[in-house]
Amino acid sequence: MRRALRLLVTLAVPIVLTMTMVRALTFPWYARFEYARTGFPADPFGLPPEERLRLAETTIRYLNLPGRPVTLERLRLADGEPAYNERELGHMEDVKAVFDGLTLLAGVALAVSLASAWLLMRLDRCAPWAALAQGGALTLALLLGLAAWMLIGFEGFFQAFHGVFFASGTWVFSYSDTLIRLFPLPFWQDAGLLVAGGVCVLAVCAVAAGAWRVRRCVVRT
Repeated sequence: MRRALRLLVTLAVPIVLTMTMVRALTFPWYARFEYARTGFPADPFGLPPEERLRLAETTIRYLNLPGRPVTLERLRLADGEPAYNERELGHMEDVKAVFDGLTLLAGVALAVSLASAWLLMRLDRCAPWAALAQGGALTLALLLGLAAWMLIGFEGFFQAFHGVFFASGTWVFSYSDTLIRLFPLPFWQDAGLLVAGGVCVLAVCAVAAGAWRVRRCVVRT
């Protein structure tokens, strides 16, 4: 039982840390940061920066709305035309479904890990901290592999990532489509770096905190 509880805590760590960073980027601040960054590509079809930012913020905010909101269907360009076509709206529904599912998974993982840690503490007060450190180490190992993949070929990683969560062809759009104009490849490259960097920092903290607490437990015993 002790081994199973430790495994649950260890496996939960990379899930919780990753979704923590992903959710941190699903708020309007990230679009503002990217659009203000020097070198961020301008819209090739001349969409004004302020209009482009408004559309991007609304689209990102959509992910955090409860249920199945109709925000994007009502979104309009400055000339009154719909911001998104049917294929784009369908893809965003898929994105929200995946995002909600992963958020639920992270929530369940967190709850299970906390319950497991509480039970472990009753059996061995050092065990939860050892599991936390192992989870941080596992996160770093997974992150190293993904980082190497992204550095070797980000487009290949991007395509493989979408292939896992979305049906073939449903996430490929024309350069004239609004989604591509609002969120060009550099937007996702920077997001990947921020998520990877943030998860790395959190994982190192988990390893350090877990190892420190284990040492204290050993000294006390």
